[in-house]
Amino acid sequence: MAATASETHVPGRVPRLLARYGLLVVLVAGAVLLVVAEFLPLYEIRTITAVPAGGHKSTGAHHGYALLIVGLAMLPMAAGAVRGGSRPAAFALLVLSLIALFVALAIDLPDLNETGLIGRTYDQAEARPRVGFFIETLGATLALLGSIGTLLFKPGSTQAKPER
Repeated sequence: MAATASETHVPGRVPRLLARYGLLVVLVAGAVLLVVAEFLPLYEIRTITAVPAGGHKSTGAHHGYALLIVGLAMLPMAAGAVRGGSRPAAFALLVLSLIALFVALAIDLPDLNETGLIGRTYDQAEARPRVGFFIETLGATLALLGSIGTLLFKPGSTQAKPER
């Protein structure tokens, strides 16, 4: 099957398809990372060599599993914004990704180094961030970049425009 000259070179189609599905992959990856991060440890408090009881805090328990809801809401919005070209869905993605970034930076980040009662009980107790914080921050950043890209590149409009 030999392709005709008109089938082999369609100007602008490949970059638009790449932008379209690339943005969808970025948005879905961000949403999935937000959901996964909810079940990972946010921080731990260590005393010299051990982690005492209550020294682990999960990401979701720290902020009431808000990012689980945000990540799940992003999935249909990503499909609507990227595949369907919906501008309201693209703006909803932007709002959801800003909420996710707010939760990571304004709610979780300030508590990463707090030792609380364990720090008052043990002299050399120190808190340190764990993988959940990094995963949720990466997910929120990917979601924000994908939503901005969706608004800027208008990936839903892959139909060829009629020439005059």
